[in-house]
Amino acid sequence: MENQKITVIGIGRLGICLALCLEKAGYDVLGVDVSPAYIAEVNSKTFSSLEPSVNDYLRSSKNFKATTSIPEGVAFSDLIFLVVPTNTAPGIESYDHTILSDVLAKIDECAPSNKHVVISSTVFPGYIAKTARPLLKNCPNATVSYNPEFIAQGNIIHGMRYPDMVLIGEGSKEAGQLLESIYTKLCANTPHIARMSPESAEIAKLTVNCFVTAKIAFANLIGDIADETPNADKNAILEAVGKDQRIGSKNLMPGYGFGGPCFPRDNRALGNYATLIGIEPLLFRATDEVNAMHTAYQAKKLIEQNLDKYVFEDVCYKPNCPVPIIEHSQKLAIAKTLADQGKEVTILDSENVISKVRQEYKNIFNYASKYLSA
Repeated sequence: MENQKITVIGIGRLGICLALCLEKAGYDVLGVDVSPAYIAEVNSKTFSSLEPSVNDYLRSSKNFKATTSIPEGVAFSDLIFLVVPTNTAPGIESYDHTILSDVLAKIDECAPSNKHVVISSTVFPGYIAKTARPLLKNCPNATVSYNPEFIAQGNIIHGMRYPDMVLIGEGSKEAGQLLESIYTKLCANTPHIARMSPESAEIAKLTVNCFVTAKIAFANLIGDIADETPNADKNAILEAVGKDQRIGSKNLMPGYGFGGPCFPRDNRALGNYATLIGIEPLLFRATDEVNAMHTAYQAKKLIEQNLDKYVFEDVCYKPNCPVPIIEHSQKLAIAKTLADQGKEVTILDSENVISKVRQEYKNIFNYASKYLSA
C-alpha cells in the first residue's frame, strides 16, 4: 500500500520545493530543519522566498507542516527524504557529507524499522554503500536509495514538476516502486523513470552535469574559433550543428561560460572519482580548462576595445535568474579581470544581486541599481 505520509529532512531552498511539490501531489508532508525561527515562519506561512512558485505553494498548502525534531520526523513516516547541504569540501574536489552523515546518525539513534531513507543531496560516488548504509547500523530493515533532482536554481519547482528524467537509485525493488509511484503523481508531465542501483545513480547524476558542461565549453570554443575567422558566423555554425539529431541544440549556442553552484563542482568531482579508481579524467579537465580559456578570451576582447567605462548587467551565474546566486559567475570573472587591469567597471543589477557582489568583490566595481525606488 502506498505511503501517504512523507518526511523531508532539510527544507532549505531545494528541500522546501520538494516538500511543497509532494504536498501538492496529495501527500501529508512533515518538513524538518534546524532553525526554530524558520520553522515558525513556514508553519505560519509567513516565510517568503524569491524562488518562483514557493510562496504560492506554501500559502495554498493544507497538509504541510514543519518541525525541528528529527525523532518526530522519523516517527511521522516510513519514507524519509534527506535534502541537506553537501557543499563543496574545502581544498578538495568533492562534497562535504558532514551534515548528511550527522542526520543519518541521528536517524539511526531512533532505531526505526522498515524505513525507506531516500538521499536527494548530491553525493560523491560510493557514499551510499561505504557511508550511508553503515551509519544505519541499528536499522537492519531500512533501505537507502539515491534520488537526486535535476533542477536549476531560480526554476526549482518547475524543474521538479516537468523533469526530462527521474533518477532512482533504488535501495530495494519495493523502494524503487514506491518512488516511481510518487513521481508519477508529482510530475505534471510523463518523464522517463530511470531505475538502477544507488551506485549507478551516483555516477549518472554527475554524468548529466558533466556532459552539459562539456557541451557548453565546446560551443564556446567553436564560437571563439569563428570569431577569429573572417566572415564566419558562430551563431549560424552552431545552429546548424545543433540540427544534427545526434547532437541537439540545447546548450549549444555561444555565450558566457558555465558557472553556478553545481556545474563546476560536479564536473571536478566526477574527475576526482575517476582519478581515485585509476581512470585519467582528461575530458573533465579539458572542459574546465576550455571554460576558463573562453572567459579569458572574452575579457581580452573587451580590454582591446579600450573603453572608458564598462557596464555589466544581469551578473548572476545564469541569465534572468530570480534568485541572487553569483557563485562562479563567468560574467563577474570577466568584470574582475577588467577591474584588475585598471578599467572602470560598473555592475548594474537588482539591489539583492548588488549586495551579494559587493560582499564578495568589495569596492573594485561601481554599483548601480536597475530598479529605482518609487
